[in-house]
Amino acid sequence: MNPKIERTPPKARKILKSIVFLSLSLHCLNAPSIARAGGAQAGGEAAPSTQPGEIYAGIELTTEGVRAIALRISRTEEDSGLKLVYSENIRLALVRAGDGQLAPQAVKEVAQTVLKLLTRLRQQSQAPPERVFLIASSELGVDRPEALVKAISDATGKSLTFLDSETEIQLSVVGTISRLWKVGDTQIDNRNSSALIEINGDRTLGGYQLLRYPRDAAPRYDFVTMGIPHGDADAFRQALRREREGKPGFVNRKRVYLTGSVPWAMATLLSPEDQQTFVSLTSEDIEFFAERAARAPRELLNPNLSSIRDRDLRQKAESDLQAVKSVFTPQQLAAGAEALRTVASEFEWRGKQIWFARFGHFGRLLSYVRLQAEK
Repeated sequence: MNPKIERTPPKARKILKSIVFLSLSLHCLNAPSIARAGGAQAGGEAAPSTQPGEIYAGIELTTEGVRAIALRISRTEEDSGLKLVYSENIRLALVRAGDGQLAPQAVKEVAQTVLKLLTRLRQQSQAPPERVFLIASSELGVDRPEALVKAISDATGKSLTFLDSETEIQLSVVGTISRLWKVGDTQIDNRNSSALIEINGDRTLGGYQLLRYPRDAAPRYDFVTMGIPHGDADAFRQALRREREGKPGFVNRKRVYLTGSVPWAMATLLSPEDQQTFVSLTSEDIEFFAERAARAPRELLNPNLSSIRDRDLRQKAESDLQAVKSVFTPQQLAAGAEALRTVASEFEWRGKQIWFARFGHFGRLLSYVRLQAEK
């Protein structure tokens, strides 16, 4: 079978702009199921189910790991909606060789990981092969990695679709931020007053949904997105300033949802006992995190867990801390924390509601799989 590199279908990008009433965020899914199955190296615990509904599943490749989910989608009047029945997140680095290409050993490891997850999806969630979709981040697809595509095709018989950065962000916004937010007895349009920021070790992504009012047409939702590579600190700050000038929603939105490896590390290190789906943070927390990462990174990476009395919770916290240490060196942690502090400063987060979305790394894949099921 000849490997085939696929890009995000234009139809998928158009569909995204029509799913404004789709409650597909992490708020609406079975978060406890994610928590049980979504550890740093955890295997899914979901057993084969006899409940009604169609199973759709997906596997996503990024530069920082491979993740998988399975959704049960019911279409009957008595039981309509979706439920997460399996999830797994395996952290590994797709290392590039000196020529800039993906290292052969990394390609082999990723292909083996995808095959392992594909097997688990079929066995544990009974996902039909034709309803399992493979996607990869725009960062992986930027140099058309034929070796990676071929390795996965040879191992699984399936093709790999590379997302473009704009679609990545749109999927993440819909998959992470709930459509509604309750204020007292009133529900407001949460996505129209919130922004999503994803900060990883090498780039920052962001986006928000915007309600537009054309003169000669009905109101419609659109997306505003950004993507900035990390590198020179001054260039990064200038790029953020250009984004805020042309996209004011990044500054004036009242709520900010954080995803990515850097916010994950911050929440894990500062509040290891807090395992909620959404962890409340402040701009002062971000400032403290950046200062500690710069001045005492080794102390930051080894917080005292003696105050956590619950045995299971403490074991989970210990596991999370080990995962952070396996991903970040002290130098990388300091650089990531500084990038986060810079974003918070330039986008004026002081006094805003800031949430770390613990399972936000599944948001993009959740949205993509649901879109395939809707076709």
